[in-house]
Amino acid sequence: MPDSTAIEEPREDGSPVHGADAPSGMAPPAGSADGDVAVLKDCYEIQAHQPLPDLNSATANAFVAIDRREPRTELVGYICHGGLPPRWDVIGSLPGLESSNMVRLISSGVVRWPPDRKEHPAIVFERPRGARVAKSAKQRRTAFNEDQLTRMVIDPLVQAMLELRLRRVFHGAINPTNMFLQEADGNNAKVQLGECATCPVGYTQPIAFETIERGMAEPVGRGPGSMADDLYAVGVSILYFSLGYLPGGHLDDRALLDEKAEKGSFVALVGDTRLPLAVLEPVRGLLTDSVGTRWSLDDLEQWLSGRRMSPRQAHAPLRASRPFTLAGQDYWNARTLATAMGDKTLDANQAIEKGELIHWIRRSLDQEEMINRVEEAMRSARVGRGGSVEDRRVARVAIALDPAAPIRFRGRSIMPTGLGDALAEAFAKGSAFQELAEMITAQLPMFWVNSQEKFNADFVSLSTAFDRARGYLDQKEIGGGIERCLYELNPSMPLQSPLLPGTCILDLERLLWALEDLAASADRPAEPLDRHIAAFVLSRQTKLSDRLFHALSADQGSSERSLAMLGLFFELQKATRVQPLPHLCSWVASLMEPAITCYHSRTLRQRIRDTMESESKSGLLQKLHAIFSNTNLARRDAAAFRAACRDYAAAGRSIAHRQDELMNRNSVAEGVGRQTAAVVSGLLSAALMIAIVILNAS
Repeated sequence: MPDSTAIEEPREDGSPVHGADAPSGMAPPAGSADGDVAVLKDCYEIQAHQPLPDLNSATANAFVAIDRREPRTELVGYICHGGLPPRWDVIGSLPGLESSNMVRLISSGVVRWPPDRKEHPAIVFERPRGARVAKSAKQRRTAFNEDQLTRMVIDPLVQAMLELRLRRVFHGAINPTNMFLQEADGNNAKVQLGECATCPVGYTQPIAFETIERGMAEPVGRGPGSMADDLYAVGVSILYFSLGYLPGGHLDDRALLDEKAEKGSFVALVGDTRLPLAVLEPVRGLLTDSVGTRWSLDDLEQWLSGRRMSPRQAHAPLRASRPFTLAGQDYWNARTLATAMGDKTLDANQAIEKGELIHWIRRSLDQEEMINRVEEAMRSARVGRGGSVEDRRVARVAIALDPAAPIRFRGRSIMPTGLGDALAEAFAKGSAFQELAEMITAQLPMFWVNSQEKFNADFVSLSTAFDRARGYLDQKEIGGGIERCLYELNPSMPLQSPLLPGTCILDLERLLWALEDLAASADRPAEPLDRHIAAFVLSRQTKLSDRLFHALSADQGSSERSLAMLGLFFELQKATRVQPLPHLCSWVASLMEPAITCYHSRTLRQRIRDTMESESKSGLLQKLHAIFSNTNLARRDAAAFRAACRDYAAAGRSIAHRQDELMNRNSVAEGVGRQTAAVVSGLLSAALMIAIVILNAS
């Protein structure tokens, strides 16, 4: 990953270090812009007004670059566009490459580009020493003799690849259109290999220079490749320089692929052309379609030193004794049939269901292992989900017929290792990604892995990655879904959040600074979080609790969601040590009202609001988090509330009793009157009796 934003340790007094030019506590930008000049890491000026169109790549435009420390050094700066990420995974390994046989990478990072005022990945290289060999793989040029071919082409390519092998880097763009030749000095002239960092692996590689399997995949979905694939491209390049053209170059891409699949790469590319005896041996060895028998880099180096290698005959693919007819066209081997099935799903599905395919394999190819794979593909397609049963069946059967080929599903052709780049392209261009998601849901990458004839240790991690991706697609809550798959399968992908347009965010530190800028703007959105930000954070901070993201799926405006929001950004600031973030703190504090209203004391709620307003100015989310994680405060509030509830209930009962007495005052008065009348009447009766007794006595 590029060092787009440096996060430094705090000073001993606790104050953060941001750099001398950081205004108002903010982190300095990755690359500043002055007029029509973008500055990368305060050293390299990329001149927007001085384009170099002859050096453009498919996903990056070239401009004159100047090293402020060594102005005389001729540099070229590439500004990447289109949304596809450059190869950050290899960019870190290339600056140490000192070979003159390949253009040297000087620096990389992110700059704000003056013409559109947006952030873009920027890569600075030494400027190539000569002119581009060819603008097209079909362009003809003067053929090299044996001495020129060895000295000017093969030797420098081998030396460059030895350097790449030391760094475990696969180039992926070895062809004459990416080579430069300094014609002026005849004795010392040699080709110089061009850059391989500005776009995904194989994205610009012509079909002729790709192996059969990689050529079948879409350019964006070819996957990372290997040194063996680079050696294949070297073999085609030797063929081109030895003849001045490619014999099979007149064919279109599909026709050339079919020729390779039917006859093998050597026969398809060379045809009836007579090659110079000096290069026949390396071309044949490098264009072998079987990786196990293809020349290695050591073989090619030994050949250069004068050692003659054992001749390796190219073997054509297994041809059936009779063709399989699909949609009126005959196919003579399993590979070409599998390719056709991807294009003709309806016809292929009918042939599979009728048993015609199994019958043809058994009678014409006699491949029992292939029959077992096809039968398993038919059985497994009936379970699961992701596309229709017919789509899944044809895709799995095509894999069973040609396990090394890409996954073919609903018109897409993608290597499992290329799914991440394909998703990146879909998001960058705003195109549909449903087919890619269904590939994962239908477990086609897992079936592809299980169908391979030879075990590869990389398959274990690949299976794990796609098993997790399938689980992410089943997650409807924030932090899951297709967005999570995008960042997990393509760690180089910059954040695609619509909340932060015009940015190129590659790490969590830069994300926090971007949110701080957004928080200070007048038109900030309701919350500093969306599905992309959540997925991006989870893919780069795996230690975060899933509980946080489960709570973030609660309704907007709920206390559960607001507390989870605070917890998330507190954990991010703690992990990245990016501080202070006063505007982001204030933004998060404004979202905490639902959590504040959970406290019962009106006085306490107001005190919390005042404290939050004061602590937000520090820019430390830890202080806000401490308020709501204070269990004693919450416990005392709850206890006081319970006591108040008891007092309230007692007062209520007393009031109710008094109210009952008042409501029943008529009946009470009547009872008292009866009692009083009875007493009075009793007294009167007693007095009367006494009077009678006295009268009688007298």
